[in-house]
Amino acid sequence: MTEVQGATPTFSERVRRARPWLLIAAGAVVVAVSSALIAGGVANANSPYLEVDSARPNGAKAIFTVLGDQGVQTSTATTADEARSQLEDAGGETTLVVHDRDGIAVDDLAARISELDADRILLIAPGRGLLEALGGSITLGGLGAVGEEDDAVDAGPDCTLPLGEIAPQISQRGARLYQLDDEAATVGSACYPESERFAYVETTLPSGTELAALGATDNLSNGEVLSVANAAMGLAVLGQTESLVWYVPGAADAEAAFGVEPSLDSFVPPWLTPTILIALATLLGVMVWRGRRFGPLVEERLPVLVEASETMHGRGRLYAQQRARLRAIDNLRVGTTTRLAKSLGLARASHVQEIITSSAAILGANRAAVSWTLLDAVPGSEAELLNLSQALLTLERAVAAAADPSGVRTSSPASNAPDQSTTDPSATDPSAPAEKSGDPV
Repeated sequence: MTEVQGATPTFSERVRRARPWLLIAAGAVVVAVSSALIAGGVANANSPYLEVDSARPNGAKAIFTVLGDQGVQTSTATTADEARSQLEDAGGETTLVVHDRDGIAVDDLAARISELDADRILLIAPGRGLLEALGGSITLGGLGAVGEEDDAVDAGPDCTLPLGEIAPQISQRGARLYQLDDEAATVGSACYPESERFAYVETTLPSGTELAALGATDNLSNGEVLSVANAAMGLAVLGQTESLVWYVPGAADAEAAFGVEPSLDSFVPPWLTPTILIALATLLGVMVWRGRRFGPLVEERLPVLVEASETMHGRGRLYAQQRARLRAIDNLRVGTTTRLAKSLGLARASHVQEIITSSAAILGANRAAVSWTLLDAVPGSEAELLNLSQALLTLERAVAAAADPSGVRTSSPASNAPDQSTTDPSATDPSAPAEKSGDPV
């Protein structure tokens, strides 16, 4: 078989061949970016309220970090057993902060929380069940009225604690309000009143444990802690002891509260579902875009005879559709080189350079021109491909006529030599590129 050197694809050809993969990669990037944006939006919308590790506006990382900077030993717990362990390991007097944001601290769980041993217990917006489990000296007083952003509430005359001097005013917009019963009021204090109900109350239980309830929970958030004297109020009510355990009843406590195990949904991140839906929609779009579309089945008696011309035209249309000019001209050159070797009496395995030399010698033509036609020329358009294929045909006929003068063509080798104006724009410079002529057909 004659060895033929194929033309190296140009950069534009490589880009064209890689275009489907580039589009798929771009689609994957779009999906990834969209998923990240949606995940961020969902995460912001579902960020846990007053999460001590969250720097978002509804988190409480700012006040929690400042407490640590001021020397308070801080820790967190998500189960009653973990909170008990943290209290046992804490040094000095301890404050247990209970933030039941999911409202599961009722019945058995509320009783377990009331048994935790702490010098001081601070309840963040507690419900009725938790208040009753802790003696019922603090009762619910409803919700406060929602005010404007610049509204502030004074500590009030019933605030006998140093808190009234440290934080004389706080913002109070829709906070939960509480009241002390008559006995608790004699040993307690109530601050930031609204219609004889209070955003913060504190008393001492018969066991000697201090019990407090804070309804103005927004004042501890990162977004509100710098308003009025909210920061001073938060540090005052949270930083009264040497150690602080921030306990948020979680999924593991739900079994103790309701007698059921937590569902799978509680462990699935909120961004996972929209990400999966986007990925499936993208996959479906790619399948519709790149999937093959088969027509109806047609019965055809076998064997089927396909004419050579039909195969040639079909392959030509495929090459034209894919703009595979290099592949097309290489196939033409393989056939031409094989027939030239036969006309010149050379072996089928002869090197293409030997065929070029023999063809130029028998025609008396410039070897560079023959090499340009048979090996070096790269078609840049459909018109150049057509001209180059015609030059190959002319070269083949000229060599056949020169090798067999008694054949159909009796023209002299010189007259049948490839026209250098067609095959090589510069006979003295075989590396010169082909000139573009005409529009693509």
